[in-house]
Amino acid sequence: MNTESKLIIELWDYFRDLIGTPKRQDAALQLLKLFEEYGIEFDSSDIEGEDDYLDEALAMMLEDEDAEDDSEEDDSY
Repeated sequence: MNTESKLIIELWDYFRDLIGTPKRQDAALQLLKLFEEYGIEFDSSDIEGEDDYLDEALAMMLEDEDAEDDSEEDDSY
């Protein structure tokens, strides 16, 4: 497991219980997006299975990437 993945998991473990349940999914997604925006690479396979909120956030990010790829293909015509 790379250091960045460990950091995500440790940060999430610390802050998860401080965040109200209704906002946890958004917070997990924002945490992963921040790492991505700042170019901090992490291995999603290291994070998968560690927490349900992080798993859902990873799935949402993959859906977003797939949607972007599809729209780029549509623009090429």
